[in-house]
Amino acid sequence: MLNSFKEIDHPINTFHDHIVHIFKNIFYYDLPFYVEQNLVHRDFRTFINSSKTRLLKPLKEIVILYHQLPYFEKIKLQEALEINNKLSIFDDCTIDLISFKDIHSSISEKLKIFFESLWSDYPQNQGIENHFGTVKDHYNRLTHEDNFEFLVCPFCGIDSFEPSEGLYREEYDHLLAKASYPFISVNFKLLFPCCKKCNQQEKKTKEILYKEDKTRRIAFYPYDPNIKLDLLSIDISLNQDYNSNLKTLLKSIDWEIKILRNGVEDLRDESWDEVYGIKRRFSDRLKALENHCFSELISEFKINDKSFVQFEANFKKRLKYQIPILGMGIIRFIYFNFIFSIPDIEEKLQQITAQ
Repeated sequence: MLNSFKEIDHPINTFHDHIVHIFKNIFYYDLPFYVEQNLVHRDFRTFINSSKTRLLKPLKEIVILYHQLPYFEKIKLQEALEINNKLSIFDDCTIDLISFKDIHSSISEKLKIFFESLWSDYPQNQGIENHFGTVKDHYNRLTHEDNFEFLVCPFCGIDSFEPSEGLYREEYDHLLAKASYPFISVNFKLLFPCCKKCNQQEKKTKEILYKEDKTRRIAFYPYDPNIKLDLLSIDISLNQDYNSNLKTLLKSIDWEIKILRNGVEDLRDESWDEVYGIKRRFSDRLKALENHCFSELISEFKINDKSFVQFEANFKKRLKYQIPILGMGIIRFIYFNFIFSIPDIEEKLQQITAQ
């Protein structure tokens, strides 16, 4: 990620809290049938009873199925609730998530249907919407300029975000797939907006915390305040010498993208790249924009009336400011940083403008 989100205090979080409260009580009391007073917090009972199809009926069935489970299967389900909602899983590869496939077949499908419907049908009724708020309201607060400086997708920096309080919002991405893991479908500490290309075209069903061979990996947690644009460097590294036309240089030679955090490689960037196709997408756009960006540089160089050092500094400062607010801003910043790093670039620009 380019930058983290700032966590907000929103009533929608308490919807998940109430669901967790119910399941902790299901585990604790292990009742043979549903008893509202034992299982549901008094503040949530009205919502349960007003949503009989999506909440009450399946919960009654789940209580019975849980009671009938073998002892060790009950323990596994309890661990799934705790582990799948742990935020430390993003930095700790020793923790393995527990999926629906790991849970006893007598209850796994019922749980899967229940938790997937929690998201797809949220809110289930007007009372829930009024009390816990809407996803759109959460989005508006999360991405408001007072809380978040980015107007582009922080997962890629390429595409712009729907503005806070606008008519539409970006889709929320389940960092952990709701179709794979129980108890996380409406946990807004694991749900984040990202652009459609990141969510639908790149991530799709990829696992954030597992490689293709199913080995664990670490990944960025989008509320981690240590994820800062100022600590990120994304550079073009050439794999061969060149004497090509600067205007089409990146189309002519072999090169690659290098990503560093605070000057060192970070394993989380590998996950970022593998899940969202970052290096490939950056490379494709760098090649597509190269001609336009170089022409822009030449145009500004021709009218520059300051020293080259000042020209470069002003150019980079403007580009860095644009990264969080303009689509392709990060691509332009990478490109011009590379161009200014070329040895004797001032002389080369003078030769080109003199032609």
